[in-house]
Amino acid sequence: MNLNRRAFIGASLCAAWQLPSALAASSLRIVSSAARVWPVFLALWTGLLTAPTVSGEAPPLRIDPDCPNYFRQPDGKPVVLIGDYTWGTFSDIDYDYAALFDQLKAKGLNFARIWLWWGGAQFPPPDDKPHVEPFLRPGPGLANDGRPKYDLSRFNPVFFDRLRDLCTAAQQRGLFLQLITMDAWMLKHPQLWKLHAFQRDNNINGVDGDPRNTSTGTDGQEGFCSLGNPNVLRFQEAYLRKIVEAVRDSANVLIEIANENYYNVQWERQLCEFIRQRERSQAGPSHLLVPLDLLNHSSVVQEWNPRAIHAALLAKRALRQPLIFDTDWTINPKDNEVREAMWTAVLSGAHFNYMDDSLDFGAKPAPDKRAALHRQIGHLAAFVQPLKLWEMQPGDAPVKSGYAFAMAATNALAAYLPNGGAVTLDLAKLSGAFQARWFDPRGGSFGEPFGVAGGPAREFKAPDEQDWGLLLQRQP
Repeated sequence: MNLNRRAFIGASLCAAWQLPSALAASSLRIVSSAARVWPVFLALWTGLLTAPTVSGEAPPLRIDPDCPNYFRQPDGKPVVLIGDYTWGTFSDIDYDYAALFDQLKAKGLNFARIWLWWGGAQFPPPDDKPHVEPFLRPGPGLANDGRPKYDLSRFNPVFFDRLRDLCTAAQQRGLFLQLITMDAWMLKHPQLWKLHAFQRDNNINGVDGDPRNTSTGTDGQEGFCSLGNPNVLRFQEAYLRKIVEAVRDSANVLIEIANENYYNVQWERQLCEFIRQRERSQAGPSHLLVPLDLLNHSSVVQEWNPRAIHAALLAKRALRQPLIFDTDWTINPKDNEVREAMWTAVLSGAHFNYMDDSLDFGAKPAPDKRAALHRQIGHLAAFVQPLKLWEMQPGDAPVKSGYAFAMAATNALAAYLPNGGAVTLDLAKLSGAFQARWFDPRGGSFGEPFGVAGGPAREFKAPDEQDWGLLLQRQP
């Protein structure tokens, strides 16, 4: 281990929890809790910081110019993103993100959405896990949570070291990350806004994210998500400048300004432009930005109904950008509905990211309560992995009768039948001999292959009335 680096991290951790002597006892309760904090020391001390970083010469994840509904990865190859993620992967100081990334890789997934900064050090119970924060809290004076006030002009080195580690750990496992720099969901809850670093009582910098006294941060004219509060905007830009520096050499990330900002879209787009200009001024790579380059998750589709998902995604293909069907609007306890939605989305030409409340890799990991669903997300990834979906066209034309969604090229056709049964598919664009196989989305296995000739429409009958995938590939 690099002892100088270890000493630096140790000093940074001490600085991150700077507290006056009057609060020493309470601070020790936070820092000395091995069950909650020790994984942070492991993540920062055990060599992740000395691991190789992504080469700054590699172009970052970008929109594929040849097929703009898909991404092009740093090696120049198109890629379909299929992921699984949870809230506290980065922000919870006891969360083992490397263990999560190992699970995603083992299941063949390649994507995760990551909250970086919620706005406060800790939510009230029951969601009371301490968060790593970008700002130091030296005071003077106490904030609404009874801890020293924030100094928004002083950055916490632990936060940005952890961010670099996170990106490196994901890159080493072939994963892409959607980094959320700020959370706007928190702003609408008065009890949470009261704890926010930009709430007037919580910082020493005179920053007031609610000058019109709404008791929240949702004022789109002068509040946290606005262009009418220059002091707030100045500190937000300084924070984003540090984010840009931290991820400069990370080719495997895209950046989302704010989760669920429903208050001022122009504020969010201006901050995207700020990041873009900052990256250009540093002669560095330009990362994809949400919402400048991609729709945010609430603007793609928020339905569990397969027909509605399919129709919405086909309608938005005209935007000529990747569409990520992200389920961050509710946790659906029904595995079959999630499975039907994700298969429909991917075979309608989109990408998929599952918002998951069961990915527990904290100090005391719990049993996987959605193990079957996690396997099934992996089955979808395995089904599409050998396919070049960016060369296939989704649409209603291939389905002549029955209930199915299909994508086709001249050398392959993939279909999903949510209710099984019979479907008639038009094979006019497929010529020659093909091998057809049914795929079980629940168990992840292919059935026996059978021969199919391209050309005329043909009826295919699924093994039963459960959901099934169907794959036709040209025989070599």
